[in-house]
Parts: sequence; C-alpha cells; structure tokens
Amino acid sequence: MKNYILKQAIMNKVLYALLPIILFSIFLFGWRVLIVILFTNCIAFLTEFIMVRKKAMPKVSMAVFVTGTLLALSLPPTIPLWIAGVAAIIAVLFGKMVFGGFGVNIFNPAIVGRAFVYISFPKEMTISWVKPFTQLPGGFFSYQTVDAVQKITSASPIGIIAESGTYAKLSELFWGIIPGSMGETSVILILIAAIYLIITKTAKWQAMLSCILSLAIFTAIFDPANTLVNLMTGGALFGIVFMITDPITMAKTDIGVWIYGLLVGFLTVFIRKFSLFAEGFMFALLLANTFMPIIDFGIQKIKAKPSMQGAK
Repeated sequence: MKNYILKQAIMNKVLYALLPIILFSIFLFGWRVLIVILFTNCIAFLTEFIMVRKKAMPKVSMAVFVTGTLLALSLPPTIPLWIAGVAAIIAVLFGKMVFGGFGVNIFNPAIVGRAFVYISFPKEMTISWVKPFTQLPGGFFSYQTVDAVQKITSASPIGIIAESGTYAKLSELFWGIIPGSMGETSVILILIAAIYLIITKTAKWQAMLSCILSLAIFTAIFDPANTLVNLMTGGALFGIVFMITDPITMAKTDIGVWIYGLLVGFLTVFIRKFSLFAEGFMFALLLANTFMPIIDFGIQKIKAKPSMQGAK
C-alpha cells in the first residue's frame, strides 16, 4: 500500500496531534469510536484511489487520512457506519476530487462530508446524544457506551444552550466529560493539539487567534450571558484548530488569513443565533471557503496598485 500513498510530513503531524483526542474519545464512548475512524479512512482512501487509479503514477495523498479522521471525530459516537461511509465518499469525491484532487480544492473536504450527512440525516446527527463514561476504565473495556438506550440525552451542550439559554458546568466542558461528537468535547486536549501544531509550524496561529477573537467578540454581543460557554461547546474550537488551518483551503495572503478567521467566527455566531442550526461552524467555514479566493484576489490587486502607479 505504501507505493500508492503520497507521503506528506505535515499531514502526519496533524494525525499525531489527533492521537490524544482519539484516545480520550475511546475512553468516553468505547472502542466503536476506533471502528468508525478506521471505516471512514478506508472508504476515503478507496474513493480517492478509484479516482486516481488511471493516472500514470496513481498516488493517494496522505491528506485523505486526515480528512477521514477529522470527519469521523466530527460525527456522533452512535452514527451508523453506512452514514459515516456516505460522508467519507462525499468528502473526498465532492470536497476534493471534483476540483482536480489534492491541492486545488476550495472547500475543506471533511466539512463537506459532515455538512451533507448533517442535512440528509438530521435524526442520526442532531436528535439524540449518548452520555459518556465518566470514571476509569471508561470505554477502554467496552465496544460502546454501556446501556446506550438508557443513557441517551436529548441534546448536546450546544443544543441545550439553544433550547434553554444556559449550560453551567464549565469544568465538564473544559475536560470534555459531556455528550457530543466523538472528537469535539475536550477543550483542554484541543488546546494542547493547537500548541503542538503551532510549535511544529504545521498550522498558522493567526487563523486560530483571529477566529477565536471573532467568536468571542460577536458572542459577547449577541449572547453575553453565555460567552465562555459558547466558546467551549459545539465543534467550533475543534474546527478552528484542525479545519480553518487547512493550508489548501485557507486564505493565501497574510491579511486574508486574519479576514478569514474573523469571517468564520462572525458567521458561526450569526448562524447559531439567527438560524435553526444550533452549531453554525461548518456552514460558516464553507461560506468563508467560498469567498476567500476573491478576497485574496482583491487584496493582491490592492497591493499591486502602488507599484503599478510607480511604474507609470
């Protein structure tokens, strides 16, 4: 299989950063988490291989495993495997390959796959969430959460905020002992991953910082009572660290990177506040991906004007 994989060191670092989050997710929800991750990665790999197999040197990008892993971790722990598989196919096929493959896609593939199944299968994606294990050994001796039927809760923390306006257990939010998508619960582990990615120069801190500042400012404007809670719930923080920093789909200019983060943060809060969707990050990211090429183009044009005038 190594002969068919395009090695990309930067993608390996992203996967390393995800390892603690994967282990914690297994603790919370059982070994089914790993099954879902392996399944989405296999489907994503096969999808890309089918698309590149007729090339002179068929190579599947290492990035496909980042896509498969991020996609799986953004899904609920009870997601049916066939839905996870559909998400993986959509992510690779319509999030990347229709644009020509790795390096030319404008949308984050993992978010494309998640958005498709989020809209297509709302019951499986949004209606109910499994309460996690909270004590050792957690899910390390279980395939999935014990007595899942009895342990179903009606909403994730971000859903509870949308319904009742509050979710006060900040310590649970920080450590991640809460219902939610498989890799999006623990604030502390996501922040540690962010530090690792920044130190290893795998991700740009400017994009993370601008998005967090934007999210905090506009949440304070629209929902001041729950500013901190909103920052710590939903998939926004996970997406800020692992998805807006995708070097292929993010802004290419220095100013554009700041605008990109600010735009994602604002749109996330706006969608959360004024739409029917409790979690607005994925739609915010897709919208920002849509507009960033033209914003980058405009910035480059503005920068070029003084030199052009000087030449005259």
